Amino acid sequence: MANHEHNDLAHVAPMKVLLGVFLALVIFTVITVMATWVDLGRYNLLLALAIAVVKAALVVMYFMHLRYDKPFNAVVFVGCLVFVAIFISLSLLDTGAYKGQMKNEQAPGVDGPAKRLEAPPAAH
Repeated sequence: MANHEHNDLAHVAPMKVLLGVFLALVIFTVITVMATWVDLGRYNLLLALAIAVVKAALVVMYFMHLRYDKPFNAVVFVGCLVFVAIFISLSLLDTGAYKGQMKNEQAPGVDGPAKRLEAPPAAH
C-alpha cells in the first residue's frame, strides 16, 4: 500500500483580500441606500437587483471560497444566477398586467368601506 499525504485543509484567503471585499460590500451598501434618493423610475428595481447580485457574487466568491474551488462549482453558481434572472424577468413582466382593472385599489363589486356594527352588550 502506498502512503499518500493528503492535504484537506481549506484555502485561507489573505486578510488583505477579505478586508478589500468587506470594504467593497460596505461601499455597495452605501450605493444602494443612496440609489433610493434618486428617482430612476422603473430602473430603481433593476439597479437594486444589479447591486444585490454583485454583492452576492462577492460573498460567494471570497467568503465562501468559490473562487478557489473547482470550476464546475462556478458553472453551477452562474447557471443558478441565470435561472434566477429568468424567473425574476418573467415575474416582472406580469407586474403591470392588472393596472386599470381596479378602481381605487378596491376589489370589484365593493362600493366602500364596511359598515360598523355595534357589539351586543355583555351579559353579566
